[in-house]
Amino acid sequence: MKSFVIASAAGALLFTAGAQAAFFSFAADTLDQTWTFTGNGSSVTSATGSSPVLLHIDDNNGAQPRLSVSASFSAQISLTFVGSVPMPGGAEAMVYAANGSFAFTDVVAGVPLLTTNFTNALFTTRGSDNTWGTTATLQVDHGMGATVSMVWGGAALPAYGLLPGMLDGGRGFAFDMVSLNSSGAIPYDGQSPGVSLNPGTHLPLSQWFAESSFSAYGSVIPAPGSLALLGIGALAARRRRR
Repeated sequence: MKSFVIASAAGALLFTAGAQAAFFSFAADTLDQTWTFTGNGSSVTSATGSSPVLLHIDDNNGAQPRLSVSASFSAQISLTFVGSVPMPGGAEAMVYAANGSFAFTDVVAGVPLLTTNFTNALFTTRGSDNTWGTTATLQVDHGMGATVSMVWGGAALPAYGLLPGMLDGGRGFAFDMVSLNSSGAIPYDGQSPGVSLNPGTHLPLSQWFAESSFSAYGSVIPAPGSLALLGIGALAARRRRR
């Protein structure tokens, strides 16, 4: 156990040389028998149920191998219509402010891995006053009137820029949604594409479903006290080797 702790401390010192970061992602096809999102009115939630996603963790395009964890996905999001912008061809870009949270929990260990809360995210889709098309995006980065709070709850992964606690540096995420529809059919053969809207609120009139992929970026800026402690640990490790 001691050798593990010492090795961890030494590795963490390398990690603290500067702010490190990790990329998170999952592909839509990891959920091969369920939808990723569902919604109705102003509410958007996860539709994955007990089906896990395969959450990938990468060391900021570095040399470490990509990690993959089977994780349950949950989300609670609220939409508020902001406005629309005319598009070439007669369609409109429908713009909404999104507020809410989502989380990934390790299926085997039951440990929350990545928990995210956000305000004033951007939800956009192509459509008209009374309908959405079949694609949409939900995206945001911290700043410019928006907030993104990310907490890493898994084990310390110094080589991947992750320590338990708040990801304090640059952070943002995006969901790309496809096949928005009101049928929810599985398998899906193009039934009831698009989403009907209330012309007054510009929000969905009934339940809809969508497939989605995900990507995010989060970085850690260790506190000065942590740097000192990790330095002491690494120094002790070097002395023992001598």
